[in-house]
Amino acid sequence: MIRLQFLWAILWMVFPASLIGQDSSNQSPWKRTGSPETYIHQIELRDSRGQVISPDDPSGLQPDMAATCAPCHDVQSASGGLHGGQGTDGPNGEPWFLIDSRSGSRWPFHSRSWPGFLSTKDLGLTQDDLRKSHGSFDPGGSHSISGQNSDCLICHLSGEYQFEKRDRLIRQGKTELAPFVAAGLIDSSGKMPSHRYDTSAKVTLNLKADAGPSACLHCHSVKPAGFAESRPNWTHAEDVHLAAGMSCVDCHRSGIDHHIVRGKDGESHPSGVSVESLSCRGCHLPAGEVVMHSAPRPEHRGLPPFHIESMTCTACHSGSHPDQQGHKIWTSRAHQLGIAKQGRSSTDAPAIYSDIIAKDDQNRWAPHYQAWPEGWIRIADGDQPATAIPPSDLRTPLRRILRVRSHLLEKISSTTESPDKAERSLSAFLGQLDPPAALVTAGQAWEKAPGDLLKPIDPTLDQALAKPVDWKIGHPVRPAAMSLGINGCSDCHSTESAWPMLNSHPNPFIPITSANAGIHTKNNPNNDHPTFDSNLWNFWKVLFSGRDLAKFYFGGCAFLALLASLNMLFRSWDRSGS
Repeated sequence: MIRLQFLWAILWMVFPASLIGQDSSNQSPWKRTGSPETYIHQIELRDSRGQVISPDDPSGLQPDMAATCAPCHDVQSASGGLHGGQGTDGPNGEPWFLIDSRSGSRWPFHSRSWPGFLSTKDLGLTQDDLRKSHGSFDPGGSHSISGQNSDCLICHLSGEYQFEKRDRLIRQGKTELAPFVAAGLIDSSGKMPSHRYDTSAKVTLNLKADAGPSACLHCHSVKPAGFAESRPNWTHAEDVHLAAGMSCVDCHRSGIDHHIVRGKDGESHPSGVSVESLSCRGCHLPAGEVVMHSAPRPEHRGLPPFHIESMTCTACHSGSHPDQQGHKIWTSRAHQLGIAKQGRSSTDAPAIYSDIIAKDDQNRWAPHYQAWPEGWIRIADGDQPATAIPPSDLRTPLRRILRVRSHLLEKISSTTESPDKAERSLSAFLGQLDPPAALVTAGQAWEKAPGDLLKPIDPTLDQALAKPVDWKIGHPVRPAAMSLGINGCSDCHSTESAWPMLNSHPNPFIPITSANAGIHTKNNPNNDHPTFDSNLWNFWKVLFSGRDLAKFYFGGCAFLALLASLNMLFRSWDRSGS
């Protein structure tokens, strides 16, 4: 009897517990306000074990971003997405650049499998290398290129984040501490300023799902190279969407998974949700039901329909102003915009050119940015393709052969007495490398020639590493009043028009003085755009200048033909009447 009572009591305890477990499993463990209003965060900092850190704690515990956010947010999901290195590769985005002054290398690379971009493995880069050289512009994530943990504050803290402090800490190797120092929650020595915390060790933070465009522009700014040298920064018009009060995330949206919408035509979103309405065409030229209200519906009066079919919206509405086509630009990640420096110059590497017209993944003409690789390669041999030589592998031979310790170009710079000094030095250097190597510059691979000169390598060999890389221009977007075509067809179809820029004229790594170098560089097919027939386009420009005269001529002919037809008709009526 006692045994039965005992079993009955056990069942009563287990059965309600199982019900409670079922109910709780249907509830999300993450907190939500359910309101569009900004939630003012009053939170404690926590270490990697989840233990609360107090300003008065003498143990010197270091805060951890994931543990600090984990009580309320799904940090595992939030650490992925586009910035975290997940999602489909899609069309090319902006590459990272390895700039190595000791070897003169300027290689574009990325962790994604984009055509023309090298990988970190190709360049022998470790995550420690990447954190020091590129970590300042990497928000981190589960698959980030630098291997850093997610920095939630750089994107979500409104108006208080000091990007330059983040840069300094990351370069010192203090990546985990960098977000908290940049946010003013900890000083550079690791101490918590007591005035920021209340008596319960909580700090108040104005964290937002959308911290405004300034949060995105830490890493996504684009400016004309050397703008201070030619045209002051304050004379440039900003993106029309920002000028209208919109924010970046109004179009580039995401959920907690951070699979941010890229806003490209035909985009396939990892969530499976249709995001077509968040592209230029989906918002302004919807094929079906109107999704986005208030977006202007352009009429494009007088524009032949094939322009809309064969060109992207950005071909007319993005990139440089029509009178400034094809200039060099700086980007945040490539030229470290946002970090105070002296002596910035339009010649700073890497050289990135704007407004290169090429076809995108939807087979439409679109403006692109373009950059030319430079560096050293192992020459292709049989079935083995050419491979880039990591700068780290060149340090010893450069120091041993050319006595280069810090800057290759400064070491071998030519003089007026010996204009071919640099070429001879590099030719001699190539002659001592084994296996055979070549120098990539000006869209061409150069190997050692007799007489300590350089010559182009055999054109039948693989030269993929010498070809330019490009990626589409998205912003700034210009309004209709500043777009190409606002002044008529002559904006593009005239001999005075700068549109389109057909090549970016890569400058050689060094002055190459050998007799056949200049000829080959001039006729190098890599220097011409591979998909645009420049001769046909320039011929069409000349013909188009007589378009109005042709209209008058053929219109007059048609009118005379009509008069002749009417005259014949009247005569036939007269004959039939008589």
